[in-house]
Amino acid sequence: MRYLIVFIAAGAAACSFLSKDERFTKGMSDEVALSSRRTLESHTLSRLAALERSLNDYIQAKGRIPAKLTDLVPEYLAEIPDAEVGLASHRDTSEVRYYPASVITGGGINGAAIDDSGGWGYAYNDRQVIVFVNCTHQRMDGSLWYKSRGVY
Repeated sequence: MRYLIVFIAAGAAACSFLSKDERFTKGMSDEVALSSRRTLESHTLSRLAALERSLNDYIQAKGRIPAKLTDLVPEYLAEIPDAEVGLASHRDTSEVRYYPASVITGGGINGAAIDDSGGWGYAYNDRQVIVFVNCTHQRMDGSLWYKSRGVY
């Protein structure tokens, strides 16, 4: 029994050395890879919800839209979290790309106007503020990342 625990612990430690892209390919079944990607998507949607809640709290308290997401730190948010979309083309990052108000059309983000660099996107005008995943790829459910809203 003790050897089994040591074996499992060693295997888990070995997995931690894999790069982000290898998590979804090297020696992993399709089912496990899909489960891992689904988990990353869930984490990112939860983090997006936390950003949205913090923005709302900031606006309610200060009566204005913050110029940058970093204005939320540390009073409304401990740090800007990583966006993890589970795609090899985007690294996990907390970087924020700030966009002009012109990317907001019809109450949402114009996907053709963003650079698809991963991380977070942030734009606001005189009527609304939008934080979004700066990605034009599809999520596992077929929806586009930049159109996703946090779930809370």
